[in-house]
Amino acid sequence: MTSVQTSQGFVRSLKAASDPPVPGGPLKIEIARQVWDDAAFYVPNKAEVVVEWILNKFLKEKDREIASNPVLNHHFWNLLRDVISSSDVKAQETHTRPLKTWLPTLLSRIPFSPAVVSLLDRLGDLDPLPRLSLSQAVSACLAILWPLAAQKLNTEAILECFGAFIDAYNRSHGADENLARVGMVITSSYRNSLWNSSYKKKVYLAFLQGCLPHWLECATRPTSNEPYKSLLDAVYGAGAETLFSLDILRQVRDSRTENNLFETLALVLSSSNLEIYAVLPRLFSSYIDSIKKYRGALVSQGSTQLPGALNAEIQSSGMQFFASCLTLLDARENSAQSWSTRVTLLSLVNQESLFNRTQEDAKIHLNRVIAQALATLEVKTGDGSLVIYAIESLSALARIDYDLIIPLVPRILPKLLLSQGSNAPSLAFLNLILAYHTKTRTTDAYIENLSSSFLPHETTTFLGSPREIYELSLSGPLFEAAHLQYLSKATRTFLTGSQALLTTQATYRFLRGAWDKFNVAESEGDERSPKRRKTMDVNGANSTVSQGHWAVVFSLSAHIAVVAFSSLPMHAVTEATRQELSVVLGDVRDFAHRIVKKAMKVIRQREDDKAWSLSIILAASLRLQYALDISGHVSSPSFDDEKLCKRISDAIQDEKLLPELLVELSRFLLHVSLQREQAASQKAFDHVLTYLEKNFKTSKASWSGQAHQLTLEKKGRRESALALMHMIFERWLSVIESFASTEQLERLIRIMVSINVADSDVISTSGLQAQTLLLQTLHSAQFWELPKFRVVFLEYLDQVTSTLDEGASNVSAASMSKSVAAYRLMLILPVEYFSRSSRADFTRRALVLDCRITDLTMTASTYEHLTILRNFLHRVFSHNNATDQSIQTLCEALDHLMSLEVSLSPASEVFVSATMNLIECLFIDAFKRFEKPSSDATILSMLRAFGQISTNIVEPGAFIIHARSLMRMIRVLESDFKLASLSSELQSSMRQLHQTLLMSVYPQMSVLEIDVASSAELRERQTNLMALWRSLLLFGKWLGVTDIHTASLGSQLVSKIIRERTDSSPSLDGIRVYALAILLEEFHFCPEMDRIRHLDFILAAYISLYRKLEPSARLQVDEYLSKTCSTLSASEFAHILELSSESLNSHCSPEEHTDLLQISAVLLRDHPQGIQPSLNYCINAFAGWHGLIDGPIELRLEVLNFVAQHCSERPAVLRLGDMGSIWTLLTRFLAGSSVHDDQTTLEIFHKIITIISTLIRLRRDLVTHTLPHLGSVLRQLLMSLRTVRPNLGAKQTSLVTNTQPRWLNVKHPLGVEEVKALARLLETLISKSMVRNNASSLDIQKAESLAKPFSKHAAYVLKAYITAMNDPLCLLPSEHRKELQRGLYALCAMMSDHSRDAMMVGALDAGGKTTMKALWKEYEKQRYIGKG
Repeated sequence: MTSVQTSQGFVRSLKAASDPPVPGGPLKIEIARQVWDDAAFYVPNKAEVVVEWILNKFLKEKDREIASNPVLNHHFWNLLRDVISSSDVKAQETHTRPLKTWLPTLLSRIPFSPAVVSLLDRLGDLDPLPRLSLSQAVSACLAILWPLAAQKLNTEAILECFGAFIDAYNRSHGADENLARVGMVITSSYRNSLWNSSYKKKVYLAFLQGCLPHWLECATRPTSNEPYKSLLDAVYGAGAETLFSLDILRQVRDSRTENNLFETLALVLSSSNLEIYAVLPRLFSSYIDSIKKYRGALVSQGSTQLPGALNAEIQSSGMQFFASCLTLLDARENSAQSWSTRVTLLSLVNQESLFNRTQEDAKIHLNRVIAQALATLEVKTGDGSLVIYAIESLSALARIDYDLIIPLVPRILPKLLLSQGSNAPSLAFLNLILAYHTKTRTTDAYIENLSSSFLPHETTTFLGSPREIYELSLSGPLFEAAHLQYLSKATRTFLTGSQALLTTQATYRFLRGAWDKFNVAESEGDERSPKRRKTMDVNGANSTVSQGHWAVVFSLSAHIAVVAFSSLPMHAVTEATRQELSVVLGDVRDFAHRIVKKAMKVIRQREDDKAWSLSIILAASLRLQYALDISGHVSSPSFDDEKLCKRISDAIQDEKLLPELLVELSRFLLHVSLQREQAASQKAFDHVLTYLEKNFKTSKASWSGQAHQLTLEKKGRRESALALMHMIFERWLSVIESFASTEQLERLIRIMVSINVADSDVISTSGLQAQTLLLQTLHSAQFWELPKFRVVFLEYLDQVTSTLDEGASNVSAASMSKSVAAYRLMLILPVEYFSRSSRADFTRRALVLDCRITDLTMTASTYEHLTILRNFLHRVFSHNNATDQSIQTLCEALDHLMSLEVSLSPASEVFVSATMNLIECLFIDAFKRFEKPSSDATILSMLRAFGQISTNIVEPGAFIIHARSLMRMIRVLESDFKLASLSSELQSSMRQLHQTLLMSVYPQMSVLEIDVASSAELRERQTNLMALWRSLLLFGKWLGVTDIHTASLGSQLVSKIIRERTDSSPSLDGIRVYALAILLEEFHFCPEMDRIRHLDFILAAYISLYRKLEPSARLQVDEYLSKTCSTLSASEFAHILELSSESLNSHCSPEEHTDLLQISAVLLRDHPQGIQPSLNYCINAFAGWHGLIDGPIELRLEVLNFVAQHCSERPAVLRLGDMGSIWTLLTRFLAGSSVHDDQTTLEIFHKIITIISTLIRLRRDLVTHTLPHLGSVLRQLLMSLRTVRPNLGAKQTSLVTNTQPRWLNVKHPLGVEEVKALARLLETLISKSMVRNNASSLDIQKAESLAKPFSKHAAYVLKAYITAMNDPLCLLPSEHRKELQRGLYALCAMMSDHSRDAMMVGALDAGGKTTMKALWKEYEKQRYIGKG
């Protein structure tokens, strides 16, 4: 009952001056709600009255306090929502005016935008809960009211609402979806109004003055969640359209003044803490898009304009905007964010091709960035990320134009030499510079610049000590392995003969100059050298620097010399140049050898600093000499300097010797060892072994691969020994074998096997570890082909394990641990290298050790040791003729392996797997012995022991070993042996065992209940029981039993599982798999009259349970099914094939169709021998599915995969009748559709290509009869390559999309890889191949192609390409056209001149003829015409 009685009273109440109208009575909003909810209360135009009152209330009282403000009261908005959302329905019921007749008039009379502005301005003042309820109602109201109200508002008013919303969104830290919907409505109306506005300049100024700060804050807010991302994109788009509209761009261009935008941006930044870094690149990108969009209106295109003037104007405007962005960034502090923004801006300049060499202003702007980057590189302290960004900016500038950076490379390289932090940006920059030099064939200049960068620079290089400089330089990007490899490749490939000689000579001069400066600095430190020259000569450097600095220069130069000299293109130079190069390189080698001899005389007499300087020079010289010796460019003289070797041997024993030098000295001794007497070489090698024995400690030793990082500390010595071991294993094992004594080889082997490959304390690093080194060596065939090493290694293993010959009870814990470590190594050693006697010894000892460990308490380490031993025994027993053990020993081993009971744990699972594999091998070997006459009864007692398994089958610990052993034995018998090959006594024992187990296990199986809610332990027991029952059925089939009356449990189990409606949880996969497996095995025991019915039940169970299985479980089920299919009779196979065909043609769900496809694939793959099933029934079913193309993507892929698999694996089965269905199926997949998937499915395209290619290659005889169908499909494939032109309208876009297949979304077109695949398919048409059919092998086949038969159809395929090229609504990207050329040339090669001319005259328009002429011209250029 309402508080007012008449309609007049209701209107008077709403218009009353006070609220409530009657003191103590209800409020006006309560009265209005009561009247509106009371359908029996009649008020003429009730909805119009209520809405008019609410809108007037909003307009008049929008400025009140929150408590009394109707705009912030959700009751008003809820009532307004209810009225306008239900007015049309009530208007039909009461025959009153509909909403559209009175609401627009009302909104034009009462302004609505002030209320919206007030709401958005004060929305943030509300508490979260009231704000949420209010925003829900407002969102629903504005969705109806705002589109109507916006039609009567000017652009400035909508801009005010837009600005208010942005401010409200920024202030609401927890913006909800309702507010986002409000924003989308307002933003959309603002963009529409702006587009139609004639006062864009006025709107632009209003936006700059009132909205820009809030808009910038909104544009820089990151989010990836919908609908907020779409909202922020729309808000940014509205602001960008305001800032870069045509009127504004024309005004800026005509006035030739800087845009007001940047003046306002500068003011905003100076008065707030807003970070603008994230939005500047986006603004720049939007500006470039705008000037390209309006380029026709901005730039005059009269006949007086020079070619390229339009592009030049765009480039000039873009670079001017870029310069303004740089000015803004320069005004801020130098930070990582500002540099990151510079890099992004430069990338946009490169991406949009804005730089023009003829524009001097553009060069000035970019040179300003270069100067800032170089200044940042000069800074030695501070944020390292600034240096990274500075280098990235230089890389971006190099991509823009190499000429900007190449002149500055000599200045940049010294700065990169000592750069710290990540090397990745520096490597990218160096790769760009090196790529430029390879393209311009000036690699020699790059090598010169590299060497010059090592010279002393007073402001750069010598801020630190020589050691710091040396370590930083070799750890920097210039000496990164990737850069040196690229330099080596560039030198070998792109260095010309004359450049090679000049570079070699210049590098040699540089090395001599550095050595001379080193000597001068040592003796006359105060002398100054002459004036600097502009060559690679080092005389231009300051001679006042210390000898340590010159030692660094020499060492770094020698590193580059090693790369350059080793990579000289000796194969590509003339004979005269080759001889000159050999002479120069010989001089370099003699020069390095002289330094070695001189340095070795005095190095041990120098002080620490001087000794370090001489050490790095000596190491560099040895490295250079060795590189020249192995390069093959020079002939190495015979070595006879024993005095030098004596000094080197003595130096190795010095504990203060630099580790880097130690490695080089050791390599030198090994290098010359074959040229010395054997005794001298052995003596020298003794010193190396002594160092290794003393320092090779493998715990936590890791080496980065850089010798300069090795130190004299304890950790550094371990790393040095690891580096030395790495050098020996990688290069010198064969040399050491040739001169070393047996004792020395034993010492080296002991050092090697001291590495614990299972060390749990190994740290995870990126460097080389001892464990990795050992594994690489033992996996190397080169190591095992060294006979001496192999013999010594096997003798060591024999010695370690010989303690096991004393018996299991006498093995100590230490001996046991060493033996396990030895067997761990034997897992890596190839079994073929064991002699017959050693295999027998190691096998016997492994069994002894296994028995000894089994007596211990079972822990994780015990399981690990047993796993190692049993994996080794499995490898040995698996090897052909790998054991000479007696049958007694084999049976005892089996009895021992099956006697251990274990509990399930992660550690025992691996152990059980290894044990089962070993037991299977032993069973195979044992039963092979029983195929021969034998009276041994051991196996009989073991079979009788198997009869006791059923008593404790439900216990997991007992099941793990005993029952699995039984199942492995049954699997071995079923797959590898025949019952008739065994003795009658053994056969009788097996039948008795089968009957005993059958009667014992059946009672437990008959009461088995499948419960979804059962525990994991119970499900495991049930799975174990079902697996055993399946094995017993398999055992009965092998024994030839045909009357198993208990073989009906499978159908009962499957029925229980289906009735339980179990979910697809992986924990139930075991039960499902074994239920199906039991059902399949029971088929063999079915009476003849029930076999067909049982097959029907198998098919139904397969379809019901298959989709619930995980992929691994599905593979297991398919394996069981394939074994059953191969044993079917012809009538049974025909029945299940027909049944699956009928099911495919029935109205099944997509999931059921997928399962039927899978079972059909298994049937056709594993059919009974002597039967050739046809694919016709499946392909006809596919072609007739009306819902296939619109079905799930998984089903479509499964269908195509089915056809592709059988066309490629069984092409001989295909018949001519199948071809029509295949072409129909492919045509349906490529047919146009008005509905498309959200994402393009590239796999469908590739599957179609695979099917067609397979048919062309393998069944050309069938394709020849269906060439029109082939041509039609090829036309469809070519048309699918089209992409939609940008900025098309909805109708124009639909004209294109309706011609594309469903699986192809035009937003994600086909890529380059798909075009390559299609091009290869077209080339297949002219490739010759042999047909694979069932023709007699006596028939002589000739390899042919489809070129001649398809020549009449090639023109129509080529016309599809021309149609796609000339379609005004489509594009064929240049990279697609480039990759497609090979295929198009194949079509042109098939066409005759007559077909080409006929096509030109009758099938093409003017544009098509132009395209055809251009294509044919390119084809003629590359066509081979037989001349040379």
